Amino acid sequence: MSSFTKLALLSSTLLLLPHYVWAVGANCKQPTSELDKRICQSTTLTAANEALNVAFHNQRAWLCQDAEILRREDGWDCMAAKEDFWAEQQQWDKSVLAQCKTDDCFTRAYQARIAQINGQDTPLPNFRLTTYGWGDKECQAYLKVLNRTPREEFRGCKLPDLSGSGFTTLPFKPVTGELLKQLDKQIAQLNHKEQTNWQAQLKKYQSGYIKMEMTYLDLDEDGNKERLIRYSRPDVFCEGLGYEESVDDKLKVWRELGQEGVFKKALEHGYHRNYYTIGNDGELKSIGKRSKNRLIVFEDKVFSFTKNGLVTKRSYETWGGKSYVELDYIKTGNDGYVEENWCGFWYNY
Repeated sequence: MSSFTKLALLSSTLLLLPHYVWAVGANCKQPTSELDKRICQSTTLTAANEALNVAFHNQRAWLCQDAEILRREDGWDCMAAKEDFWAEQQQWDKSVLAQCKTDDCFTRAYQARIAQINGQDTPLPNFRLTTYGWGDKECQAYLKVLNRTPREEFRGCKLPDLSGSGFTTLPFKPVTGELLKQLDKQIAQLNHKEQTNWQAQLKKYQSGYIKMEMTYLDLDEDGNKERLIRYSRPDVFCEGLGYEESVDDKLKVWRELGQEGVFKKALEHGYHRNYYTIGNDGELKSIGKRSKNRLIVFEDKVFSFTKNGLVTKRSYETWGGKSYVELDYIKTGNDGYVEENWCGFWYNY
């Protein structure tokens, strides 16, 4: 039976189920049973019940998204895994939660179940580390950074606070003068544009609306430091999309802001950044092809932090909207510099 057929049959079956079956733990949206009413009348237990829902839906999403990729199993059936997980949760609701008679019992049951689902202690941390990278100190160090950062402080194009983590940023300084003009012209050409008005472009650099900075780094580990250029500009995706907001809607809002309004957004949410090396011939060469990356250093290794799209609050029901954060090692390849997947982090909503 094909995956599509299984999905269709499962969807048809679910439509026939009574509404209360969708509850995980207690149904606090429509509490009808005495058990639901007792849990939902307690602020503490309602919060614990909501935490269980987040953990459950997060794990359910995991089964059909990154887990499927990371397991690399040809026969992995994510829909069957989701059905098994749902049946397991229903059994827990009946055999564990429904047997509690005191608030203390409910609290301990919720804590144990959430920890069981996540394979982690409660309360639910911001991130879990994926199935590769567990033994790497860089991955463990960055996991601590992510989980100590309040969720509301995550920005799509900004690094979290790295202090005390072992990670450091690079000492970039502004590019000025004739070199700035020459490199800006190259960047325009790389983006299939022309540098039509240098004075207007220069004003954008002087105001900080766009930035070009340079540092020196031995990326190819040959003992000689290369010139590394960082080009920064505002980007609509640094703010992130709101819940059920389309890209077209976001672009329309940004166009209405004007340059001053967009600049404020960049200061708040960060810049889209591209990195280039400068060859002996003065030509720029791009490092990596992913957008919004941040280069950071850990014990002389250079890493690219990507996909930090965590600015919006998403509903846990939208299982396809999970954000996945990745740390890639930048190294020399046969054709310039390449990114090697080092470790990834799955965001717990």
